[in-house]
Amino acid sequence: MIVSQLIQKQGICSLVVESPDDLWTLRRLVAPGDTVVTKSSRVVKNESEYSRPDRGERVKVTIAMVVSDVSLDSSIGRLRIRGKIVEASDDSVTTAGTHSVSVTPGYGLTLKKKEWSPVYTTILNSAKDKGGRFLIVTVDRRESGVGLLSGSHLTIVLSLESGVGGKGAKEADTAPFIRKTVDALRNSWRDGDKVVIAGPGNTKLALASRVAEDPDLGKSYVVIDGFDLAGADGVRGLIKFEPFQQVARESVLVEVQGIVNETIRRMARGDTRVAYTLPRVKEAAGMGAVEKCVVTDGVFTHNTDEELVVSVLNSIEEQGGGVYLCDSSLEMGKQVSAFGGIIATLRFPLRTWQ
Repeated sequence: MIVSQLIQKQGICSLVVESPDDLWTLRRLVAPGDTVVTKSSRVVKNESEYSRPDRGERVKVTIAMVVSDVSLDSSIGRLRIRGKIVEASDDSVTTAGTHSVSVTPGYGLTLKKKEWSPVYTTILNSAKDKGGRFLIVTVDRRESGVGLLSGSHLTIVLSLESGVGGKGAKEADTAPFIRKTVDALRNSWRDGDKVVIAGPGNTKLALASRVAEDPDLGKSYVVIDGFDLAGADGVRGLIKFEPFQQVARESVLVEVQGIVNETIRRMARGDTRVAYTLPRVKEAAGMGAVEKCVVTDGVFTHNTDEELVVSVLNSIEEQGGGVYLCDSSLEMGKQVSAFGGIIATLRFPLRTWQ
């Protein structure tokens, strides 16, 4: 998340959402009663005598609205904010109406709160420190897959087949195939990204050579040996591969995996310093017992109140605990979803559970 302005005394924060994880973060920041200032567009009809009634000019307008409802739809990667318009930069927009925006990665807005709590600053700071982004490509002579790992969220950018046959097939020119794969990497790259290349055979080396020649992609890349999958399945599999986890050891993903593993270890040996399902994590949070908490969008499959989830997560962070958001499509996310979509390691066992 890019925070371009933060005036805590006035409760003003201007930001740009960069990733699906940031949508979770914004959901924890925006609440009913806040004011959101955002850009939109409206069609202004031409009222001249010869104008067509179905034609109009689309003009950009800045709208300020008081939030009435906020909802997160992680499955399609958007945050919906609705509210009453209180100010607009164009007279064609009535302040008697309502407005809604769908916030997706790349969207910018300004948030105004009546009171800026220290926990909101903590939430923003944790969103800015994600341990970097990784562009992952797994490739062999027949297919390639490109994925973007940002925070704990994995997006498949490309799944491409080369058209080349199996081992007994006639040799074919793979240069166009490699070029398209590099183009996908280049289109997703931004400064600071690390490129990770893996896959069976020598095709990965040919791809690495092209990446090394690129002035941007070549800034930071690594080739991982010993991995035998390619394509989109290879991308998903690589993030569990130990050599990759060494490369990405500073990432949120690896930290979350460690928390999930530790939770399962404690359960297996009867250590009661764990909590899972929202009611139990809420109880533990109320006692200041939560050390680290992992939540996925699987928590909402149990008819859970979004506001309650936000309240629990913010309470944990206020008490110095760590909150981590996990992509439910990943294996570790599925593990968390199996425990009600939320798990936590505790600082001490709760007597009420003994």
